[in-house]
Amino acid sequence: MNTLKQLFVTLSVCALFILFAVASKVNKIHYGAFNYSNQVEDMSDTRNYVELNDGTKVYGNKISWKTGLLVKDQIKIDDNKYKISETRGYRYNNSYYKRFKNEYIQRIVHGKANVYVQFTDVTETTTDRNGFSHTRSYTRTDQWGQIGETGEMVGLAGQKDIKKLLADCPAAVELADLSDKKIRKAIKANRNYMNEIFDTYNNGCK
Repeated sequence: MNTLKQLFVTLSVCALFILFAVASKVNKIHYGAFNYSNQVEDMSDTRNYVELNDGTKVYGNKISWKTGLLVKDQIKIDDNKYKISETRGYRYNNSYYKRFKNEYIQRIVHGKANVYVQFTDVTETTTDRNGFSHTRSYTRTDQWGQIGETGEMVGLAGQKDIKKLLADCPAAVELADLSDKKIRKAIKANRNYMNEIFDTYNNGCK
């Protein structure tokens, strides 16, 4: 009886794991797929600023922000302090960072379609069959796409997500409609390949 019970528990756990694995969204677009260093912001005004929800820009020099369970979610520009929820984003050193939940993520493509990159520090601890614990730390990279400045933020985990977001531009969809192997090969040959998919959309689908 105990053996059957143990077998049932084991099978249940395996089934649950498979369910979660199928339901989860695998991130195929890893660090470096996009070029994060392109200059995409308007250079006619290069000052640093924090942008409030009403569109007001508060200019200054030094910008810092913090968020977490034990601190107030707050952004500061020089001596001016604001709740993160009161802001749209900020510009610093010619890059724009959009507020996303309680943090800010960098815009790497700007136009009718925008792309943002989010870096998250992750620490994982696992235990091997001998009972020893192993810890590894890495930076998870997620890309987010958006149509317009206020459109829904859509996770770009793979080519399928890109094609869906840019569906009304056949030229951009064609560039994204490649296998994983061919996408990697295209990125290796052209560091801006992923960016240019969105640039095609932003340039009137040309």
